[in-house]
Amino acid sequence: MGNILTTRKFLSLVVFVSLMFAAASSVFPAQDAVKPPLWVGIYTTAGKVGLKWSGVTGAARFKVYRTVTSGKGYELVATTTDVSYIDAGVRAGETYYYVLKTVTSEDRESAYSEERYIKVPLTGGGIPVKPPEWVGALVEEKRIILAWVPSSSSNAVAYNVYRSKDKDKGFQLVGSTQDASLADTDVKDGETYYYALTTLDKDFKETKFSEIRPVTFVLPKEAPATGSSVKIGPKGEEAYTPPEKIIAKPTRVIGYITKGKDEIPLLSPTDIDLGPDGKIYVSDTGKSCIQVFKPSGEFIRAIGGYGVEEGKFEKLLGLSVDKDSNVFAVDAYTGRFQKFSPEGRLLLRKNMAEDGKAIAEDLGLKVPVKVFGIVKPVVSPEGLIYMVDNYNHCIEIYSATGRYVKTFGGKGTGDGQFQSPTFATFGTEGSFYVSDCMNARIQVFDKEGKYLWKFGSYGNVVGSFGRPKGIYIDDTGRIYVADSMSNVIQAFDKDGRFLFLLGDEKGRQMDLGTPNGITMDKKKRIYMVEKLINRVQIRQVGEQ
Repeated sequence: MGNILTTRKFLSLVVFVSLMFAAASSVFPAQDAVKPPLWVGIYTTAGKVGLKWSGVTGAARFKVYRTVTSGKGYELVATTTDVSYIDAGVRAGETYYYVLKTVTSEDRESAYSEERYIKVPLTGGGIPVKPPEWVGALVEEKRIILAWVPSSSSNAVAYNVYRSKDKDKGFQLVGSTQDASLADTDVKDGETYYYALTTLDKDFKETKFSEIRPVTFVLPKEAPATGSSVKIGPKGEEAYTPPEKIIAKPTRVIGYITKGKDEIPLLSPTDIDLGPDGKIYVSDTGKSCIQVFKPSGEFIRAIGGYGVEEGKFEKLLGLSVDKDSNVFAVDAYTGRFQKFSPEGRLLLRKNMAEDGKAIAEDLGLKVPVKVFGIVKPVVSPEGLIYMVDNYNHCIEIYSATGRYVKTFGGKGTGDGQFQSPTFATFGTEGSFYVSDCMNARIQVFDKEGKYLWKFGSYGNVVGSFGRPKGIYIDDTGRIYVADSMSNVIQAFDKDGRFLFLLGDEKGRQMDLGTPNGITMDKKKRIYMVEKLINRVQIRQVGEQ
């Protein structure tokens, strides 16, 4: 009898506890699982790996894991509150696999995200770190701005700037920077300063001094007029034509393109072109693909993606679309250029390194060219492909079938030479216009590569340039140039004379987010890639 009562009491207790838990669960419902982050992109930059992902509701921070073996052995490399991370602890030539986790304020963690992988290219890793080469110095009202060519080596991490009043001794550090420019504000009127530059590698070893550059700081007696525009003709003639006043032409915003495939934001876009049917093609560099949109901005398809196999890219920068809507794009560092049909089907793949010996001969080099820096392929009216090679400071020309034609240019500051050219386009008269970035000028050639004339120089007044990038010429011969240092777009007439800056609706100068590639449609709408803020801005320019 006692055992029966004990059993009944036990069962009653079990039922009571079960009911209590059931009641509790109705008051405290089970928590939803924490969602892992969704990838936006993965890319390499200067020998490092960049990761970017979308935010998660309720997330307090994120964990980044890495392995060298897909699917196992993940090790925590970082915890961050940001939605991006730069992994500097990688080696050139290695392939790395990454996963992410979301962590809430209660320390609840999600499962791993899907895995993404990337190979850190060897390109640049074997290039020795050298002292910087000067671009120039600009004297302003209260400072001297110094600029130099950024190192081509991925081992370069920073630059030191030194100054002395004696060209032979007494140099002291002015500052350190990871940029290719620095402003010296500790200056006095009438003083001459001598500057030297060094490069620091990953082990913080410092190169020897660059060339010593003297700069005299003289306060302007009056504010700079408004700048100037200089045209140098084939015979060397020079004409100074300062504009009467600075004009910011009012424009009206039409819209923006900020997202591509799967509604994922663009990541460090570089270039843009329009097809003959008005479709919009954007090189989404951070995701190594070409995003294609309708004229309305509605997404259609993505071409490419990260990889080394056919149809993929390790580093995609520029692109061009021909009259038949075929798309040309290049793997920047390896020189593998590919041609796609309008539907994204691979039609041609060519390795420029196969022509390295011929390219070197045309440039007067003894060693075959194996490393490239193709920023922009440009399709000529005749169907030839002109490759703007930032690394080798030249233009390589190919036929539409991938046959090597010739190379022109070479490193230097003389007429017909380049220092890190970036973008280019053909004019209405058939001439070839090149943004000679680190020489801060636009050079013009005939279709054979013969130098014709140039305009622009380094400066911060209208008609001059800091870092000329995207260039477009409309059907009237008007030249539009994007400047990624001053963050403006300037318009020039067909002779290189300054006309106006692009302004906002009220005619105020626009401050763009590092403009790169630009183009324009038949309705006078300009498309501007703002690389820093990951978008394409479209504005109505209208008639002038």
